[in-house]
Amino acid sequence: MKRSGLSFVLLSLGLSLFAQNVKMPALIDSIHNLSMPIKVLGYGGGSGKTWSGFNKTDRLDDGSVRDRYSNTTRYFTPNNGDVSGMNIEHIWANSWWGHIQNFAYKDLFNLYPSDATANQRKSNNPIGVVTASDAFDNGVVKVGKGIDPGDGTTQTVWEPADQWKGDFARTYFYMASVYSNFGNLEVPAGKTGDEYKGLQLWTTAEGLRTVDPDSRLVMREGVYKLMLEWAKNDPVDQIEVSRADEIEWIQGNRNPYVDFPELAEYVWGDKSGQEFDIQQIKDKKNPDVIIEPDPDPSETVKFSVSPQSLVFTALPGQPSNAVKTTVYMQNVDPVGCTAQAEYPYQVSLDGETWSDEATTVNATQGFYVRFAGAETTGDYEGEIVCNASGADSRVLTAVCKVSEVSFWENFEVGSKGAYAAADVTGNAATWNLSNAMYASDAEKDHPRDGKCVRMKGYVASGGTVTTPAHIMMVSDKENGVGDLSFWATSYGTDTGVKIMVTYSLDSGQTCLNVAESISLGSGEMVQYSYKLNQKGKVRIKIESLNTGNKRACIDDIQMTDYNGETAVRDIYTGQDDECAQSWDLSGKKTAGSARGVVIRNGRKVVSK
Repeated sequence: MKRSGLSFVLLSLGLSLFAQNVKMPALIDSIHNLSMPIKVLGYGGGSGKTWSGFNKTDRLDDGSVRDRYSNTTRYFTPNNGDVSGMNIEHIWANSWWGHIQNFAYKDLFNLYPSDATANQRKSNNPIGVVTASDAFDNGVVKVGKGIDPGDGTTQTVWEPADQWKGDFARTYFYMASVYSNFGNLEVPAGKTGDEYKGLQLWTTAEGLRTVDPDSRLVMREGVYKLMLEWAKNDPVDQIEVSRADEIEWIQGNRNPYVDFPELAEYVWGDKSGQEFDIQQIKDKKNPDVIIEPDPDPSETVKFSVSPQSLVFTALPGQPSNAVKTTVYMQNVDPVGCTAQAEYPYQVSLDGETWSDEATTVNATQGFYVRFAGAETTGDYEGEIVCNASGADSRVLTAVCKVSEVSFWENFEVGSKGAYAAADVTGNAATWNLSNAMYASDAEKDHPRDGKCVRMKGYVASGGTVTTPAHIMMVSDKENGVGDLSFWATSYGTDTGVKIMVTYSLDSGQTCLNVAESISLGSGEMVQYSYKLNQKGKVRIKIESLNTGNKRACIDDIQMTDYNGETAVRDIYTGQDDECAQSWDLSGKKTAGSARGVVIRNGRKVVSK
C-alpha cells in the first residue's frame, strides 16, 4: 500500500482526535482504524515475503518452525524459501473473499506456518469442537463431525489443540475488527489499492458460516461465543506476545486482543455496551517501530534489547544471579551492541567474566547482567545503556533488593510462556512448573514486581492425575529453613481456588505437609508465612487442589536459614487452613487426638 508522508501524518493526527472512551458499535470502528497494518509482506517464499516474516515470528532457537498444526519438526531454509511439507495457512480462509490478495490475505496476524497434510484435511471447514469419530487426528489438529458454531447444525469442523485455541480465537477477534469494513461498505470513489480490494465480499458459502456481513459484530453468535470461551481457557502467553512484537516490526500494527485480552468482552462479551479506553491501544504501540511508506528493507535499521526492566535479589556482600538479555539488530554496520553498566551492575558476554562494559559480535548475540554486590541491605537502582551504530540508545533499568533473607525467588529471572511442564531456573532455584507459567498481567495476576507464576488446576482422567499442577523446586536450598513465606492470590475473577504447600528433605522423594489446604482470596496478593525450622537440604512444592481453570498466582517465595530452634512447627498464616492440623513435640504430624502439648492450626494446645 502506498501512502504519501502527508497522508500518513494526517492519519496519525486524525487518530489523536478520537474520543478516549468508546463503546459498541463505534468501538469496533475505532479498533479498525487504530490497528490496520501500515504495510504487509508479499505473499509466498523469498526475501520480503511471508516466509521471511515467519522466520522472525515462528522460528525456534534451533532453527525449526513452530507448527501449530502438527508435531512434525521442520527447519527454515537459508533463503527464506517455502519449507517442504508446510503451507501458509489462513486462519480466516482466503476463499472467503475469493482468493483476492488484499491486505487480509497477506496479514501475518492471519497467517501461520502449517503442516500441509493437516491444512489440506481441515480444508475450508469451519472451526469448532469435534464431537463424533475423528476423520483426521494427528495429535494436534482434529477434523470430524461437530456442531457448526455458525448455524448450530451438525457439520464437518476442525478443532485445534487446547494449547492454541486462545491464539486462534484472538486471531478471529483481530480479523473481525481490523477487516470489519469487508462486509457491506462501498469502495470509496477513486480508491483501488489493495487495502480496499475485497469490500462486499464475504459472500462465499464457507465464509457466511462464520461471518455475518450485516452485523456490526461481524461474526455469527455461536462463533464469537466459542471464541470467547477458548480465549478465556487459553490465556495470552509469552509466545503470543513475542509473535505480536515481531509482527509490529514488520507491519507497524499490533493485535489489541493480545495486548488487552479483556477487550473482546467489550465487543462480543458481557461488557458489550460499556466504554473502553482506546488510548490504551495507541499507547501500547512501540515508539521505536517507525514504518515509513514502502520502506526499503535493505536500509531500515532495527535495534532492540529486552527485557527493558530487570529485577534482582541478593544477600549482603554477594552478587545476584545473572539475567540473559536478547538483542535484535537489522542493517546495523558495523554489527555489534555495546552495553555499559552503571555501578553496582555489571555485564558479561559469557556469564563468567564481568565488567562495566561488553560488546556483542553479531546481530543476535545477547549479554548477561548482574548486580555486583553491596554490603548493606536496601534497594539499589541502576541503568545499562546499549548502543548500536546508526540507532538510538536503548536503556535498561535495573533494581536489586539486597536482603538478609537467604532465599528469595521473585520469578523475575527466566521465562516460561506456556503451561506445558518444563524446568525453569529463577534467581534462587530451579523449578519444575507443571500447568504453570510466568505471568505479568497487573490487573489479573497481581505480580509483586514485573512477573509471578500463574498455575492452573490439574488434569485427571478416570481418577488418575494425568497432568499435575505445581510449582516445585528441583534444586535444594542448603542450610535448612527457618521461616517460609510467599505471596498468593486468585487469578482475575476465579473463585474457589485452593492450594497445598509441602516440603521435602530427601530431594523430593517424600513430601511433608506445611498447609494441606489454603483458600485464596482475590485481588491484591496476600502473604502467607510459616515456621519450618528444619535442618538439611530443603525443597518446597506448591500445588493446586483444583481442576480446570481455577488459577492461582504465586510470587516472592522467601526462606531464611535454619537457626537452631526447636523443630516444633509453630505455623501461622493470614488465613486459617480448612483442615485441622496437629504436630507433636518431635515435629511429627498427628491425627489430632494425641495427649500433651501439640500445635493445632498454628496454636499451641494442651490436649488431655
